[in-house]
Formats: sequence, structure tokens, C-alpha cells
Amino acid sequence: MSELEHHETASSDGTLIAYFRRGSGPALVVTHGSIATKEQWIPASEALAEHVTLYVYDRRGRGGTGDADDYSLAHEVADIAAMMEVAGPGAHLLGHSFGALATLAYAREHGLDGGTLIAYEPPLAVQGAVAGERLAGYRERVDAGDLDGALEYALVNFVRVPAEAIPFIRETPLWGASVPLTPTWVRELAEIDALGSDLSPYAEIEDPTHLIAGTATTAFLYQSAHDLVKVIPDAGITDIEGADHFAHLADPQGFARVVVAALNTAAVPR
Repeated sequence: MSELEHHETASSDGTLIAYFRRGSGPALVVTHGSIATKEQWIPASEALAEHVTLYVYDRRGRGGTGDADDYSLAHEVADIAAMMEVAGPGAHLLGHSFGALATLAYAREHGLDGGTLIAYEPPLAVQGAVAGERLAGYRERVDAGDLDGALEYALVNFVRVPAEAIPFIRETPLWGASVPLTPTWVRELAEIDALGSDLSPYAEIEDPTHLIAGTATTAFLYQSAHDLVKVIPDAGITDIEGADHFAHLADPQGFARVVVAALNTAAVPR
């Protein structure tokens, strides 16, 4: 098993970005989702490291990465640009959830210079605003310091997890790791809704692109991936049977196989 090498780089605004490097082979930069850190990707990195050199970083405002007073999706794009520079020309790019939205924005603005884009369940507003008026209730809980209540509220209202599933999620390690990060979700939800429901701008993406969705995930997340694959030229998609929004944690080996297969398919000349 390859070891994790911990490093730092700087974004264009000077914000320090913490990341780990692991494996050998073509470079793959991983951009994690909301209320997460790079540590969430350690299990999947064990399998992926057999095929690629991983660069998994903490997005700004969490883990070992710094933050700034201002925030926008453009800052996320700049952070990805810094990581892609570290990874080198032709690096592949994988994004999960909000991280997938950031990678899509990066591909539109910069392109991947020979790499492949993999977007795992980007939360697009294909069934109406993801947060909308309910964002105020989430912000109130965060501002009051009720981070546990904020996470429950968000999972039910934004991710649309059935309320009866919450007690089971509370028993998983995911809950304890996510609660302290709930404040960072306020600004991200606002950015998601600001993108709107028009997917036509994603037709500008020219890089090889592959979408991933779980058949047991939230309906709007599944639809997001399937609507997007119709917009991005020559994009492909893989459904993971029985998987939800956290396939990379529930079945790291199986998820890694999907990613490697997507990269190999994209490498075949069209």
C-alpha cells in the first residue's frame, strides 16, 4: 500500500491549500464535496492509487486549508487551478457533489489540457432550487450554534434524505465528521441556487467527460447527472447499481473500478 505524502500549495489569492499525494501513474486531482475533507477520500485512494497518482486536497475553509473573507465559486475554480498546476499537464479531474460543480466550472473556464473530467452527482437545480427559501432555516441553526440540528435539517431539506433514515445516519462515522463543517455549507448552497436550472452553458465543455450516479441516490442528484450527460458533447455516464451519494465510502473498491474504467474509456480515440 502506498503512503500518503502531505504537502501544501497556494491559491492565486494566497490561501494555503493542504493536500495529500498517493500512488503512481497518470495524475488525478480529487475535489471533495460539501461538509467533507480530503480524509473522506482515503479509503477510495487506497484502490485508486494502484492506477493513478492522486492529489486530494481540502477545499477552502476546512481541514488543513485556509480561507478568505470573500467566497464564490470562482475561488473554488482558482483552487482547482492551483492543484492542476501541481499535478502537471494532462492531469485528470474528479469532483464529488459540490466539488463536481466546481470541477465543471473549472472545465468551462480553463479546460483540462488532455485530461478527463469525472463528475460524481453534481447537485444541479434540475428540480427547482436546491435550498431556496429553506436556506434561511439552515443559516439560523448554524448561527445559533446548533450544528447537529443544522446537519439534520440540511440532509432532510436539501439532500432530501427521508427523515426516518436520520437516526441510522447518526450512527455512522460520517455524522461526527460532518457536523463541525456545517457552517461551510451555507455559502455553497447559495452558490448552487445562484447557478439556476439552465444547463446549456455546460455544452462549452470540450474535454472528455464522464458522469457517475448511484441508482439509490436522491432523485434530483440522479437526474442532474443524466440531464448533464445530454448537454456535454460526447459525455458518458455510469450508474452504480444500489449506490447512494457516498459510493466512494460504501464501496471504495467498486467506486475505484468505475473511475478507472471511465479514464480508460476516455483514453480510447474517438
